[in-house]
Amino acid sequence: MSPQVRAHSGAGKIMVVGSDHRQILEKRFKAAGCQVVKASDDKTAIDHARHQTLNTAVLISSGSLINLTETIFNLRDLNRSMEIIVLVDRLGRHPNRFLRQLLEHPIDGTRILTRRQLQKRLQAFLQQSPPGVPTSSG
Repeated sequence: MSPQVRAHSGAGKIMVVGSDHRQILEKRFKAAGCQVVKASDDKTAIDHARHQTLNTAVLISSGSLINLTETIFNLRDLNRSMEIIVLVDRLGRHPNRFLRQLLEHPIDGTRILTRRQLQKRLQAFLQQSPPGVPTSSG
């Protein structure tokens, strides 16, 4: 987990944007002490970001980079300090030229991670936080 998410996770909010059919991400973030806000699409995500203070947005890539990039820029305009994570199926060779372009020219404050990488960050965060000790710094 990044320092920003780590510092705010106990009282912070993480927005999951897109389809998480089995709600695994929500369960994992809640286990890490985060409040989770769900948004099924980019319009709902922007609306949530306008009305709530969110520490992190996790965008589940659905293959349309044009919508994804627009959502990232809109979220960034609303909250410059929000960490934005784009969750992709896998890194490496990408047949999708738009996703390759995003990897080659990242947007400031945006991380591209696989589910496995995100899971490892959450596990590392949970191992650093003793049980029963608040993880929020204020």
